[in-house]
Amino acid sequence: MLASKSIAPNEGSCPIDEKELVHLSADAPAAAIEVVAQLPALQKARICQFCYGKTHLHELALHIASTCDQQTLVTVFGEAGRVIFKQSRDTKSTLKSLHARENSFGPKPVALSGSSKDSA
Repeated sequence: MLASKSIAPNEGSCPIDEKELVHLSADAPAAAIEVVAQLPALQKARICQFCYGKTHLHELALHIASTCDQQTLVTVFGEAGRVIFKQSRDTKSTLKSLHARENSFGPKPVALSGSSKDSA
């Protein structure tokens, strides 16, 4: 018999109560860091892993990662934990780079044949 609860494919389960996650994501980064700093290392890294794969929680993931040691991140993420560890040590620069990359995709301006350059 199938379980009555439907789970989306490839969707990891949230390692904390969803209400707590919403509260963390709504908090300022400093407040979120203060809350997760009290959690066990493995739980922090798992919360980070859950958030890291979600675009709208990526910034929160980096702030949580900043409270984790490299070995714990490697345990949870594999070798990618080393990269996330480095990214989390300079979240401002990482997020700036991430936003620049996001803005570089999408439709590009189109030059029309009747533009001012052609008519000069």
